[in-house]
Amino acid sequence: MQYLSYAGLGLLIIIVQVLVSRFLSIAGVSPDFLLIFLVWLTMREGQFAGETGGFVLGLILDILSSSILGANALSKTAACFCIGYFFDRERIDQNIRNWPFLVLTLLAAIINNFLYYFLITRGSEISFGEFAFRYGAVGALYTVFIAIFPLLYWSRKRTY
Repeated sequence: MQYLSYAGLGLLIIIVQVLVSRFLSIAGVSPDFLLIFLVWLTMREGQFAGETGGFVLGLILDILSSSILGANALSKTAACFCIGYFFDRERIDQNIRNWPFLVLTLLAAIINNFLYYFLITRGSEISFGEFAFRYGAVGALYTVFIAIFPLLYWSRKRTY
């Protein structure tokens, strides 16, 4: 039952990503709300849940956003695979409510963006270095900046 609520939340975030992210775009760079959710899911439920969510939700995002089919699925699965190695069942709440969440979000965003934009720039006239800096590094920092807001919410939430 819990995984159904994660799937519903993931689909809602995909809809927000497709419809709202272009309004939050600065110089063509937009935050990746789905990646923030997937980092949270991976840190909460483990590597396998994150990889599965990354693949399925990334594939749905590819279909809805008219992107190259499989590019988001592959990049988000690889990012969740790497973040899954930092999963610690005894420190779930502590890692989600503190700075490790932001550091792991930055790591996931760098992995996701570089892999995604590597697949996108193949065969285009734009150099990979320019594209990776503009959309990869700057996009990763913008995603981490947006991830501060859920972190502040979770850190103020009481645990009993």
